Amino acid sequence: MIFMDLEKIYKNRDIPNKYILTLVVSARARQLSERKGAISGYDEKFITRAVEDLTQGRIKYSFVDTSPKKNPNESVEA
Repeated sequence: MIFMDLEKIYKNRDIPNKYILTLVVSARARQLSERKGAISGYDEKFITRAVEDLTQGRIKYSFVDTSPKKNPNESVEA
């Protein structure tokens, strides 16, 4: 098992906290697992590969605001 300093990783990659780091790494690992056949000659686990991709700058992340936009002309009735 490979041990990685997660605090060092998220601080070096400007990720706000370890929870966001977990989301980014798990999303990348899921991508890798969905296309197993496309990655030949790589024997490590997907989670390890995802962390390596992040630490080496091969992947980037961003947030998409999916919250409904509030219309300032609408009134809320109780």
